[in-house]
Amino acid sequence: MKEYVKYIGKRIIAMIPILLIVSFAIFFLLRLSSTDEAAVIIGERQATDELKARVTQEYGLDKPELIRYFDWLKGVVVGDFGKDYDSGQDIGELISSRIPVTLGLVLISSALGLTFAIILGVISALHRNKPLDTGISLVMLFFCSVPSFLVSVLVLLILTKFIPGYSFIGTYNNFGEFLQRISVPAVIMALNQLALLGRVTRSSMVSQLQAPYIVTANAKGLTDKDITYKHAFHNAVIPVLTVAGMSFANAIGGTVLIEQIFSLPGIGGLLVSAVQGGNYPVVQILVMFMLIVYLIMSLIVDVLYVVVDPRVKLQ
Repeated sequence: MKEYVKYIGKRIIAMIPILLIVSFAIFFLLRLSSTDEAAVIIGERQATDELKARVTQEYGLDKPELIRYFDWLKGVVVGDFGKDYDSGQDIGELISSRIPVTLGLVLISSALGLTFAIILGVISALHRNKPLDTGISLVMLFFCSVPSFLVSVLVLLILTKFIPGYSFIGTYNNFGEFLQRISVPAVIMALNQLALLGRVTRSSMVSQLQAPYIVTANAKGLTDKDITYKHAFHNAVIPVLTVAGMSFANAIGGTVLIEQIFSLPGIGGLLVSAVQGGNYPVVQILVMFMLIVYLIMSLIVDVLYVVVDPRVKLQ
């Protein structure tokens, strides 16, 4: 356990320079735009010189960019993410109200995608070069090739035509309504992950089933079940974990289109509207949030390697 804590501590410390470099880059790249931040804050109101001067001073827009960066960074460290330019709401509260939708989408889609990908991938590998393997591979290839937004549009057309009573827009007041709203988009996201992870699982299982140690296991008289699940699958799952971890992290950004299509109030839709409206503080925090998720998933995958395969050492 001490070794794990030490390794995790080192990785967290190594993340700090990455976060600082990305935060610096995103802050100054956004400011290369010709967008007038004061005008964005004022919005539809008449932008008088007096009002513009007051907003500029209130938000510190008159300070040098480097000073503004360090002020923003200092606020982020203590949990003050700034104010939303559109509503004046605290960005932390704004994002926290939308995280359940995005997190629900990602968790459900990842759980469904990984579970069925492993099942179908193993079945396909065990029936290699047979009709069942061909059928499963074709289905996976189809869903891996077709964009999620196209599947979403087709599903919406089918739902509105054949299930007119189904509601996929509006608010949700309880957990049941929450699941109803995110179930269909979560399944659509899962299909793409299933296709990718299923193909990786099949390829990895086929490679392991052809390895020399499988011949040795057969010679020792081990059952097919033990050979398949205790030996071949145990080794085959390692590359699957890598792809699954990165797929989970990428799914956070992948919710952008799905949330837009299904009118879901998640952070993906918030990021799109923030970029379009020049709402820089929100864009900065969301980009950093997605980066942190990606780095954390990378760390979790590395630790899982050791849990699954004791031959792998933490370094």
